[in-house]
Amino acid sequence: MSPILSWSAMCELLQARLNALPGPLRILEAGCGRDWPLRLTVPYELMGLDLDPVALAARTDLDEAVVGDLRTAEFPPHAFDVIYSAYVLEHVRGAQQVLERFLSWLAPGGMLIIHVPDRDSAYGFLTRMTPLWAHVLVYRHVFGIAAAGTAGHGPYPTYHDKVVSERGMQEFCRRHGLPAPELHRMCSYEHVRPVRTAALLASVLSAGRLAWRHNNLLLIVQTAQPREPAARKPHARTARAACPPSRSEMERSLR
Repeated sequence: MSPILSWSAMCELLQARLNALPGPLRILEAGCGRDWPLRLTVPYELMGLDLDPVALAARTDLDEAVVGDLRTAEFPPHAFDVIYSAYVLEHVRGAQQVLERFLSWLAPGGMLIIHVPDRDSAYGFLTRMTPLWAHVLVYRHVFGIAAAGTAGHGPYPTYHDKVVSERGMQEFCRRHGLPAPELHRMCSYEHVRPVRTAALLASVLSAGRLAWRHNNLLLIVQTAQPREPAARKPHARTARAACPPSRSEMERSLR
């Protein structure tokens, strides 16, 4: 098993992957929330798509902002070189349909980056088995996020379709003729003792079937065909601030 990444190590890994691609990059942040977490040196254009207009209105760093549903939004085929979706697909009924739309929007050789809570971890199990109001109370009284549950702030209802998991993503890639996803694990509760204790107890009661040392997955899918460097008009800019995570980004990762 690969080591569990910290937030900063995850950012560094993704930045290295994206900076190695030929630019300028067309990037879609699918379910963009309130922050862009990466600092890139390669030129890029960033489009944000989100169902929550309040969260989207907080973004000042997008080249284009689109209010819309991942299940119904329309983009031309091969419109993006990178699609980045962080802590979103677990909140979508019909996540497989959304993943298939992502593939149609990606250019040949494009990269799909997915962050999701691990539904098969103790944390994922507890999240799926408890109501939304309990999640709001935990955010407010354990994590100290006073705005939790208000407009533009999580937590949001969680459905966690089976495809949005380690096994589900591996099967999805196999069925669509893609390489197996590169997998990394993360833990956003490392220093939150009550949550870690609850996860450990759930793992023990499951006879170890529920992992408790991590709660989040990072999956990177590189489509098979390489693309040529684009000869597009470079509307892009290079470095944009990100890591370490802001408070609102941590709201998303604590899922």
